[in-house]
Amino acid sequence: MTAPLLLARGMVVELANPSSSGRPQRRLAVVLQADRWLQHHPTLTCCPLTRRLVAAPLLRPALQPSGGNGLPGPVQCMADKLFTPARCQVRRVLGTLDGRDLARVELALRQWLELA
Repeated sequence: MTAPLLLARGMVVELANPSSSGRPQRRLAVVLQADRWLQHHPTLTCCPLTRRLVAAPLLRPALQPSGGNGLPGPVQCMADKLFTPARCQVRRVLGTLDGRDLARVELALRQWLELA
């Protein structure tokens, strides 16, 4: 039996998503759920990442790869596409966003959700 994966807000994770073709697909996402709810909850709230860059800097902040975040290349965080996968879909942790990048993602979320 493997130990439960320890997750934290701001981590970049690879998720396995079922697809209609029957072949598993991989999706990168940033964990957004508060740390206090992560370890004992069966799901986690995430913001998906995309390599298809569009001109929407207020809702889709661009993130650049670094040694700390583990991103494979330039991506955008899609604050307008939040989703809540099951914990068992997490395949691996690639890294963690730095404070500046996480703050830009949080700003995009506040704008999208009209939170103060």
